[in-house]
Amino acid sequence: MMRTLFSIAVSVLSCAVLSSCAAINVNDLPQPGKNYAGGYDIVLEFASVLNLPDRAKVVMDGTPVGVVQSVRVAKDAVDVTARIDKAVKVPSGIRAVLQQATVLGDIYVALDRPTDGANVGVPLTAGGRIPLAQTTSPPQLEDTIASLANFVASGSIQRIQNSIIAVNQVTPQRAEQVRAIAARVSQNLADLSDNIDTVDKWLGGVTDTVNVMTESIPRLHWWFSRPGMAAWDKITQGTIGVGVLLPSVGSIYTGGFWLVPLLNSLGIAVGDVQKSKWAIEGEYAPWRKLFTDIFLPEDKYPAMNITSVQTADGREISGNVQDVLRMLGAIP
Repeated sequence: MMRTLFSIAVSVLSCAVLSSCAAINVNDLPQPGKNYAGGYDIVLEFASVLNLPDRAKVVMDGTPVGVVQSVRVAKDAVDVTARIDKAVKVPSGIRAVLQQATVLGDIYVALDRPTDGANVGVPLTAGGRIPLAQTTSPPQLEDTIASLANFVASGSIQRIQNSIIAVNQVTPQRAEQVRAIAARVSQNLADLSDNIDTVDKWLGGVTDTVNVMTESIPRLHWWFSRPGMAAWDKITQGTIGVGVLLPSVGSIYTGGFWLVPLLNSLGIAVGDVQKSKWAIEGEYAPWRKLFTDIFLPEDKYPAMNITSVQTADGREISGNVQDVLRMLGAIP
């Protein structure tokens, strides 16, 4: 009886041991290297994580900073939970990419900082997420090999080879034309290099024109506004009126031959007036001298100075003038 009970106990114990061993997973065993105990978990959203191995490494700036803990399929993406070293701060604006070090190497998660100078954001905390917009799932190696096999097997290489052969067959028959085209291109390039200063001037003129147009943008905005459109309408109406007036003026001009004698007489009269002007300008200086130097001074101080008195026979009698004037009482 005791032997039977012992057999039964051994059987139950063996079954329990075997069942517990069947539940052991390789991933549950301790892994070599760092396990990042004491770190914090973040979640990365990927569109696809095919061939991402368990406990794949997480690399930032070329240095391993964590390890993938678990992968879970969510509603719109695949959530990859990664354990990050507690001493490492992962910015919220960082990008996550699935990469391979070699063609046949394992896929790992690479955290890349933005290269366009954008703000990397605040560091992620435990439970933080890197959204799907900041992650990239590269095409799988199997898909690449399948596309390459399709390209090779579809005859594309053969068609390219046939095209090259056809080009080689046509070119020798038209070698002179090819040489002429090459010579013309060479000459054009040489002319361009010789006149590069003209091209620079042209580009400078284009730049100045663009600058003037840029400075005139407010004025252009006004011209295309409601008041500007009204001004355009008034200019158009005025142009229409001038267009109606010009044919009438032209008819008067073509029928105005009777004005030719009048215009000739008017020209002669203007010429005579011009000659009279020249004559007046020539006589102006003597008349001005006469009035300013002779007439006006005499008119301002009228007097007569007697310097000599002579008789008919030429005798000077001016010495007796004072006696005569004294006798008359003109002088004392």
